[in-house]
Amino acid sequence: MELIALGDRDHQDMVRAVTYGRQSHKSETDSQASPKMQRDTGIAYINSQTNWRHVGHYEDVGLSGYDPNVFRPDFERLMEDARKKKFDVVVIYMLSRLTRQGAAEALKIQQELARHGVALVSTQEPFINTSDDNPFGVAFFALIAGLAHQESKNKSKFIRDTFAKLKAKGSHSSGPVPFGFDVDTVNVDGITIRTLRPGKMSSAAGDAVGPESTPADTVDFILRQAEDGTNPSAIADKLVRKQARTPMAHLGEEEGKALRASAAKRRKRTGDDAEYDWSATVVTRILRDPRIAGFAIGAVNQHTKRREILRDEEGQPVQPHTGFRTPAQWYSIQKFLDGRAPAERRDRTGERTFLGSWNVLRCGLCDAGMTVARTAQSYVCNLRRRVGDQERHVLRISQEFADAIVAERVWARLSALDPSDPDDLELLAAAAERFAVQGASPEAAEELAEQEAQLEHVQESIKALTEDRDAYVGPTARAAFRTTMAKYAAHEARCMERIAELTAQASTSTRLPLDEWLEDDDPFAANGLWARWGVDDRRAFLALFVDHIRVAPAGGKSGSARERAERRIEIEWVKPAIEEAEELTLVTS
Repeated sequence: MELIALGDRDHQDMVRAVTYGRQSHKSETDSQASPKMQRDTGIAYINSQTNWRHVGHYEDVGLSGYDPNVFRPDFERLMEDARKKKFDVVVIYMLSRLTRQGAAEALKIQQELARHGVALVSTQEPFINTSDDNPFGVAFFALIAGLAHQESKNKSKFIRDTFAKLKAKGSHSSGPVPFGFDVDTVNVDGITIRTLRPGKMSSAAGDAVGPESTPADTVDFILRQAEDGTNPSAIADKLVRKQARTPMAHLGEEEGKALRASAAKRRKRTGDDAEYDWSATVVTRILRDPRIAGFAIGAVNQHTKRREILRDEEGQPVQPHTGFRTPAQWYSIQKFLDGRAPAERRDRTGERTFLGSWNVLRCGLCDAGMTVARTAQSYVCNLRRRVGDQERHVLRISQEFADAIVAERVWARLSALDPSDPDDLELLAAAAERFAVQGASPEAAEELAEQEAQLEHVQESIKALTEDRDAYVGPTARAAFRTTMAKYAAHEARCMERIAELTAQASTSTRLPLDEWLEDDDPFAANGLWARWGVDDRRAFLALFVDHIRVAPAGGKSGSARERAERRIEIEWVKPAIEEAEELTLVTS
């Protein structure tokens, strides 16, 4: 390594000096390694030298000096300008600001500078000075570079270990606080973690959102709308009309600068409307966030592109936060988003019909729930665009015929029950379980609903993971697959066990009122039981015996309209809850 003479060069009266700074994180701080401190210290050093003049500053903020794959724009510009001999010396705060990749990389950079007659000086490390003013600089350069590399390795390992501990506890360890939340610092098992809780809500909470609403107001509004059956696209339209500010609009100037620049390229609205530019994607992202239910989040599922719930070693969800909704309520919203809407949803016409819009009546082509047509007294599935392998279609059946056929088939089977028939006994057992749950205490019913929702959710996860098993290539990926599947299976088993316990407790003193139901010779007579029941009673009764009703596409035209409708309807009868869950085959290897 040669020393660089900084004396008279081609009759130049001044030594042209530049400064270079780097910081891994993006925010400006008051620390000694902050970009401003590095810049100011470098300029002060230059001003203290005789015949030196500061001619430029290069700076990379938010970029690692350790990762060799990180591109540092200003560092590359610095080296290019050195090759063009635009300056005579580079002043840095410390060698670690230039690189953390070790002695070899540091020496490589210094030698490249030296080839073009450029010296390197560190303001905080006197021995790093390759000008002819300091002959000892060469001897210590490699030593200091190596120490900087070792320090970075130790620091990186410490950070990785710390983050692993925080993640296991579900701490919100990095990134901006989620929209609508505030953060608290608490001690859990001797580890300080950051937990989330709903932010402050204004007195105008609920449906009255607007420009002055808090983020928590807006999140609560979105949840209320979803719970009322409004889809994400319609929710986004309402937020735009009400001028509710988006999550990006609530970010600070520096914090949201990069996000705003990226979003501007795909934004529909511009100017003053930009911060109110809600989309179905943003609304769905909020509704899908497990933190809404207090769960900690894990990695993004590559199949669904959603954040997974973080689970402990036994497969249980990690729940360190305070959510906007209970887990059962959040799971219910997920079912709604997945097209499995609960019974209280109304048809898009606003009315509540016997079979429409509560996911019991399914399209025989795409398996979607059917709703009431606007212009005809019929149930309809209208797939307006192709989804996967399913072509667009319209499938329709008469509301009058469907209601009558389903009700008559249920009553007919109930009237003909045979205590010696295993299928009838199974149906009665399943109906008794459901009837017991309907009459259970609110606390037990809530816990059972949550356990059933968790069971359904984890089974959906098992199904998705199983479908993707071929994508797990190599020993490491296969090990990750088996670990995740084992956690899901353990959680599934615990849910099934608890459901069995709760169902048994509720069923102990509960029996189906068969005599009361079968008292009328004709429940469909003008004064019969079915005629006296409203929509809620009819739905509750149907839910005891029926899981789903599938409507096949229209076939031939033989027979009456009623007969053609009868051929299209197939009923899936209920099964005991645990037996039903056990039908899912788990693949764990």
